[in-house]
Amino acid sequence: MEYRHKMMRTAVGAVIEKAIRDIRSDPRRSIRNLADMGDNFSKTVAQKHFFEIAHEVLKNPDNPYYELILNMIRNVDAETVKTVSLNFGYSCLNYGAEILRTKEAAVKRKLPWLLRFECGPDHADSLGLRRVDEIVSDAVSLGIYTYVFQIGDSTERLGQILELCQNHEECCFFAAVTPNFIFDRNKEQLMRTPNLILSVDMSAGCGEDEANCALRQLHAGKCFYGFHVGYTGENAQRLTSEEFRQRMIDCGCIFGCYVSAGRGDGELEDRIYKYVCSKRGKKGGPLFVFDLDRDERYIGNTILCGTDLFVGADGRARLADGRLADLHSTTVSELAAMPEVRFA
Repeated sequence: MEYRHKMMRTAVGAVIEKAIRDIRSDPRRSIRNLADMGDNFSKTVAQKHFFEIAHEVLKNPDNPYYELILNMIRNVDAETVKTVSLNFGYSCLNYGAEILRTKEAAVKRKLPWLLRFECGPDHADSLGLRRVDEIVSDAVSLGIYTYVFQIGDSTERLGQILELCQNHEECCFFAAVTPNFIFDRNKEQLMRTPNLILSVDMSAGCGEDEANCALRQLHAGKCFYGFHVGYTGENAQRLTSEEFRQRMIDCGCIFGCYVSAGRGDGELEDRIYKYVCSKRGKKGGPLFVFDLDRDERYIGNTILCGTDLFVGADGRARLADGRLADLHSTTVSELAAMPEVRFA
């Protein structure tokens, strides 16, 4: 880590630590101060615009994000709140974005800002922990600080992700799991891993009691967590009902992610995105909801000027033209150096 960046992270971390303490006594002023800090660190027009919107929302004394952030401070381990804020807010969206823009200017095309790994059962083609660790180290050199792992209910995979989190303390890791995952078995290690965010699949076919139990275990462990759902025409009405939304709030979720599980149903996707937008901002609630595809694309196109890169369970990365790149034998930086490769 270069000296200037190390000093900046230390300074931002100190501000976040103070804000966490202050929010308990004066949440409105402290949250506005955090928005001011974000505005000061913004370097692009899009980043500035984002914080202009944030300031506008925060002018409303009844806006729901005061309650959301206060709930997060009360219910999530303080070191986790600090680390997630620092890693995603600063290292990814600020420092990493600056590196990515420099790299993109050099290769004259967009690079991924996010890597998504599908982790199926172990087989001969699976990427081992050592190889994934090498891929992450290489990707960090490009300015990529955010990683998503779809691990289902695999205890072995979670152990590997926890080790990755420890090896890359400045990165932000998301692990997508199912409700039937036994969190108690990993509770102590989860609480010692502040750069991990957990997302529980609420459309995985488990019963409501089992799903609620999984969320409450995470709440008891003071984890940073939310939910994700794969929506279809059959379940969309239930997943966008006020009853479901309130249930997720009552279970302590900080965020909710909506993912299209269908095949190109534009009308349904528009309807879900309209719902998502109606539940955030000035008229939102103490739960941050987003549409994975559209909001990820917005971040990539406007804030970070990049895209995402999906890596299958067989270790092959999906490129823009439908071709696949085997990450057993190459890295993201090597792909970026190839003029014929397009990520998006």
